[in-house]
Amino acid sequence: MHIQDAVLNVTTCAGTAVLAAGAVAYSMHRVRREFADRTAPLMGVVAACVFAAQMLNFPIPLATSGHLLGGVLAAVMLGPWSSALVLAVVLTVQCVLFQDGGVTTLGANFLNVGVAGSLVGYAIFDPLRRWFGGAAGTVAAAVVAAWFSVALGAMACSIELALGSDLPLGPTLGAMLLFHTMIGIGEALITGLAISVVLRTRPDLIYGQSHRAGAIAKTAQVVIAGLAVAFVLAVFLSPLASEQLDGLERVLTDASAESGESSAVYATLRKLIPMSDYSMPGIRNLQVAGSAAGAAGTLIVFLAAFVLARSLRAKSASLPAISPTPHAS
Repeated sequence: MHIQDAVLNVTTCAGTAVLAAGAVAYSMHRVRREFADRTAPLMGVVAACVFAAQMLNFPIPLATSGHLLGGVLAAVMLGPWSSALVLAVVLTVQCVLFQDGGVTTLGANFLNVGVAGSLVGYAIFDPLRRWFGGAAGTVAAAVVAAWFSVALGAMACSIELALGSDLPLGPTLGAMLLFHTMIGIGEALITGLAISVVLRTRPDLIYGQSHRAGAIAKTAQVVIAGLAVAFVLAVFLSPLASEQLDGLERVLTDASAESGESSAVYATLRKLIPMSDYSMPGIRNLQVAGSAAGAAGTLIVFLAAFVLARSLRAKSASLPAISPTPHAS
């Protein structure tokens, strides 16, 4: 659900950028207030895994594909505010280094993925987790919230397309929901599986699950294992991703809407992108080039999220800490 350049008009791009900037600024404020020693390494690991997982498009009916958005998955592990920053880092790296999503539409993409997934998704997840109770309830709540996060992101994207292009809201919303309700099933299953594994192996990594605050036990082990998973996804599994158009691309194609790929703006920006379309320059084999670009992106995203978290920790040193309210496992 990455809108490319030249799809939305200037007014819509500017408006969504302002809203997204406000959401990021407030998320940074909340992370500074709630910072714990666990935040920086875990933000880096989750960012790397979400980035790598988003490279894996899976097929859905109607000759279309989808991929993990990861907002709810990140929020369940990091909390909503840190998760929103992780998605902001992932989306920024994707558009700047890989032309996956437009620079001018970064704000809109963050609203559709970061706000709908991390913030609204967590607002759905948290009361459901409390209501269901237990580890199974945490998984069930994550599954439900993950599906809704995709549907809500598709709705937000439809409104942006109606406001920022010549696409009518009704048919666009209907088509987006048709594809993304199916994509949401994949999002829900992947999120549920991932959270189940974490709960079985390291339940202390779930946000609010542990009564202990502070540093993660065996931090190096968590970082190494998390990066290993991310590199396996990006290097070895990404070449197996579906080549079908994703849900948004299918909607734009069926509506014969102009996309960034056919615009002069896109052509100009494309020349400035070092690894456009996830292809490493200088490597002729497309699969090897894609794997190399995925590995580079995974490392860059990890470092960017880690450095951002560390900088927020430095700024939080003079502020009184606010610990998240723990929940019973």
